[in-house]
Amino acid sequence: MNYTQVQNLHDLPVSSQQDFPSHSYSNKYVYCVINDLQYMVQAVYTLRNAGFQANDIHVMASWDFIEATERKSRRQNRFAKILTRFLSFMDDGFGDIYLREAYKGNHILMICLPDDSKIGHIHAILTAHYASCIKYVDSWTVTDLPSVSAILPA
Repeated sequence: MNYTQVQNLHDLPVSSQQDFPSHSYSNKYVYCVINDLQYMVQAVYTLRNAGFQANDIHVMASWDFIEATERKSRRQNRFAKILTRFLSFMDDGFGDIYLREAYKGNHILMICLPDDSKIGHIHAILTAHYASCIKYVDSWTVTDLPSVSAILPA
């Protein structure tokens, strides 16, 4: 496939999910933003070649992430919405960061990990594909991982 001919995510062999991973709170994840679909596809192929399973790699195009977030918000009752806003103060607005990026047209990639031993390997793959807003999330913590822009001198 010629990556320069890619116009949108629907033309790719990697499909965008239209909902959040069903097991996102029971497992460890690395989340990131990739603004170029070419790099997103290349990152997914590299992750697959590195041994990560397809069902552990969750791609959400910006428009699908926005829709999933709005759908999730509509389903929440008032107490759940208040609790979500409160928890966002504790996790530095984790969800808000990705929603803002999606509104900018950037795409979200989530990789489920069986354990945290592969974080360094995933981080290297993501930074090689120009990912930003890279975060490792487990049950109770959110850890920022440096992106390429944070590593390179200004």
